[in-house]
Amino acid sequence: MTALITTAPAAEKTSDVLHVSVFGVPWPVYKVVAVVAAVLVAALTYTFTESGATAMWASAGVLLTVWWVGYRVFRERWDHGERDSSAENRDRL
Repeated sequence: MTALITTAPAAEKTSDVLHVSVFGVPWPVYKVVAVVAAVLVAALTYTFTESGATAMWASAGVLLTVWWVGYRVFRERWDHGERDSSAENRDRL
């Protein structure tokens, strides 16, 4: 029995987003900024309100806002090339 196995080309990035190495993994800068901002907001909120729940909600809101705004501004997208084409034309096979 034979099987036809096609290999997809390596994915290439199509954006010029700056990256920072976090434990050996390249992270876009806007994600690192979002995490740092969330930690700072959590610390400040907890310092002033002494409420863990308030600090958690405030930091979660800041994290999501900064993360998604950065994502929308930089539009980080992967070009999957042949994989996108085969997924789009799957029903034609």
